[in-house]
Amino acid sequence: MRELSRQIAVPLGATSRFALQPTLRAAKANVRALPLKESTGTLAASLVIKQKPRTSKVNPTFQVGPNAAVQRATQYGSRRPVRYAHLIEFGTAPHYQPERGAVHPGTRPMPFLTPAYFATREDVVKRFGQKIGPEMEKRAAKLAKKAGKT
Repeated sequence: MRELSRQIAVPLGATSRFALQPTLRAAKANVRALPLKESTGTLAASLVIKQKPRTSKVNPTFQVGPNAAVQRATQYGSRRPVRYAHLIEFGTAPHYQPERGAVHPGTRPMPFLTPAYFATREDVVKRFGQKIGPEMEKRAAKLAKKAGKT
């Protein structure tokens, strides 16, 4: 069983990344189309397919989102999209800004990941299904060949 779990981890990861490519492309296109007041392209450039932390090798979970390592110096200062992507996606409520001494009126949500997910979810499942079958058969044949030698 341990050998099987080692054989499954690699194709699951590769297949998941392959399947999520349409979602990543759609999310990047959605970000570029947002009516942002200040657009530097950093958020679109930071979007990647990544494995969620603390998921098992046998049952890995992958997601599309901003890469925490991306930081870009822009004319507006240093930008780290992982710190503000959720604020663009879901908006903000009115809040007090002590450094300005004023109340910010909040921002409306400008979703880019949610529409990308809903637009591509059937395609992602289809791509995953088409790719995982042959990959698992290849791994099973490799294990059978290995078992036959011993």
